[in-house]
Amino acid sequence: MESLKLRPRLKIESEKSPTLLMESIIAKLMAPSEYVVGSTLENHAYLKIKDEHQHYWSPELHLSIEATDNGSLLRGVAGPKPKIWTMFMFFYSAVIVLFLFGAALGVSQWSLGMHAPWLWSVPASVFTWLLILGAAKYGQSKGKHQLSLYIVL
Repeated sequence: MESLKLRPRLKIESEKSPTLLMESIIAKLMAPSEYVVGSTLENHAYLKIKDEHQHYWSPELHLSIEATDNGSLLRGVAGPKPKIWTMFMFFYSAVIVLFLFGAALGVSQWSLGMHAPWLWSVPASVFTWLLILGAAKYGQSKGKHQLSLYIVL
């Protein structure tokens, strides 16, 4: 079964020092690339698809390098553009609030023997959450090819 992670992560241990790893990332970014551009700041690198190849679901990759006893640890998080990620987090938050508020109000009304229309918010919020999750998974599948371009870099 495919993972439910909305922002795939990677973790790679290297015997190289963090400085050498950053220098190799900077060298790759300085070389002309048809698809990928990026920037670095201290031990972080931000990679994205060039504007002319981007679409709504284009992923971005954030890399960070940490020093370890044996060399360094490269961590990466892939996800949508910050605007898209913020929109999805807003939708998830709204669905959670609807679920909790509706469930609390509906169960309170129901336990008092009143008409409890708010109980409909429970299945409605679950259905909406599944729609949002489906949209996120669709976006991941649309951006999967572009995510593989970062590996080539």
